[in-house]
Amino acid sequence: MEKTLIVLACIDIDIALREEQLAPLTTASTVDVKRDFERWDHSNHMSLMIMKHNIPKDFKGREFEYITQVKYFP
Repeated sequence: MEKTLIVLACIDIDIALREEQLAPLTTASTVDVKRDFERWDHSNHMSLMIMKHNIPKDFKGREFEYITQVKYFP
């Protein structure tokens, strides 16, 4: 798991590990807020995908399907 975290930091998608999830976008959201939200969302999605891929098939369970934030990944 430690190696995975190092890889995430090196490819600059560890934002979701360092920062809290941003508030959902609204019609009043500024361009900067939208950019930050998209960066966080991309980071979270890619990090989850990488971490879930590194779990051996025998250890995967249904609970991993319900984790939506990488920060709360076991």
